[in-house]
Amino acid sequence: MSGEFGRGPSVAHISVENMEVLRLFIVAAASIGAVLTTIFSLLNGIFNVYPFYYILPIILVVYFFPERGVLFSLGLGLMYISLIYLLGNADPTLIAIASAWFAIFITIGVVASSYAIRLREERTRVRYILDNSQDGIFCFNLKDLRIQEINPKCARWLKYDRADLIGKEISVIWTDTETREQFINDVKLDPEHEQKHAEQEAIFHAQDGTASRFIISAMLVTRGQALCSVIDITRSKIVDDEIITTLADLEHQVKERTKDLERMNEKLRAEILACRRFESTVLYGHPLLPKREDL
Repeated sequence: MSGEFGRGPSVAHISVENMEVLRLFIVAAASIGAVLTTIFSLLNGIFNVYPFYYILPIILVVYFFPERGVLFSLGLGLMYISLIYLLGNADPTLIAIASAWFAIFITIGVVASSYAIRLREERTRVRYILDNSQDGIFCFNLKDLRIQEINPKCARWLKYDRADLIGKEISVIWTDTETREQFINDVKLDPEHEQKHAEQEAIFHAQDGTASRFIISAMLVTRGQALCSVIDITRSKIVDDEIITTLADLEHQVKERTKDLERMNEKLRAEILACRRFESTVLYGHPLLPKREDL
């Protein structure tokens, strides 16, 4: 995973406003350099080196503006072959070589642009998944333990702005050293065994100091980086604790109510027995002997 490492707001501001101009300047300088080198070479009888200088501006355009790579390579190739016709003294050998290089330039532009466009679409799709995922996702380096990327969902859970966490050590949010080191050991590759399954319950600290409980699991470990997903279980943990407390209270209340009913039952039996004795004394002149079940 790649991302901007949050070098400060001024750098980001400069990059956004001037990156387009800088890219255009680099492409223009490379193109002008290739043309001037061609003119110099043809005027001085050098015919072997200058075609290679056209590859650099084509690659730069494909890298910076992949959608324009084919048209740019076509235009630059036409410029190249025109210079050969104008300054090559109509040499058939130079014209044949120039035609071959023209085909090579077009091929490079088409193939590289197609690959770059697919790569950009894939990056856009991955970015969309990250930004709209219901789970928190972040990536950190296993060597320096710095956060390389984090999606907005996870940043919001921790009450951070996404840019504030990129480039920071993971210990900023994961302060429990023991569980953190245990998880890192689990995600590291063992040269003699397969990768260990890493899933752990951890407590992360938000920017305001509040603690949140997460289930963190490693989805992908490659090139010294770990891509992890996190699920916030703070609320469910609170609900579970509340349910346990409620059940305990209900059990206590049931026991107390049972004791009250038993006391009431004993009191009622005693009153019934006293009433029977009174009736026996009044009606028959002697008290009623208690039955065995009344004892």
